[in-house]
Amino acid sequence: MDRDEVLAWLEKRGSRRVVEEMSRYGIPSDGAFGVPMGTLLKLSKQLGKDHDLSVALWESGRYEARLLAALLGDAQRVTRRQMDGWAQGFRSWADCDTVCFKLFDRTPFAWEKARQWAKSPREFVKRGGFALMACLALHDKAAPDKSFLAFRKLSPGSVTRPRSSAV
Repeated sequence: MDRDEVLAWLEKRGSRRVVEEMSRYGIPSDGAFGVPMGTLLKLSKQLGKDHDLSVALWESGRYEARLLAALLGDAQRVTRRQMDGWAQGFRSWADCDTVCFKLFDRTPFAWEKARQWAKSPREFVKRGGFALMACLALHDKAAPDKSFLAFRKLSPGSVTRPRSSAV
């Protein structure tokens, strides 16, 4: 399937009810077809990894197409530029978390982007940094603990209080 065929497939399977329910979860519904994630997961298995299609779907700007882009992308072909561009385009927790958990955390740049994005003033770019940290903790079993401890400095709640001399 090419980009237009996938978009037509999504449009055919979309549901008005699903689109209407998106606001309940804080997900912008403009540009959404109303296709549930389970359906996207099934389609991604049928299509397999296809990085070029992934990029084309992301560029469509359509919500489910962007989620599917994360499922079809090849982490070894993702570039820093692509990661930064997509992060700038995050519109909600849903696309941010899906892209980070399904694609970006498997790239060679995940650790770098987690640190960089955690300092961003942009809400969903910053969230992407922290989502990547969580993804790495879940998926990068070979990483030493000290790598994760370095993330503590980036956490908004990690201000260290001076110890009181009184006991």
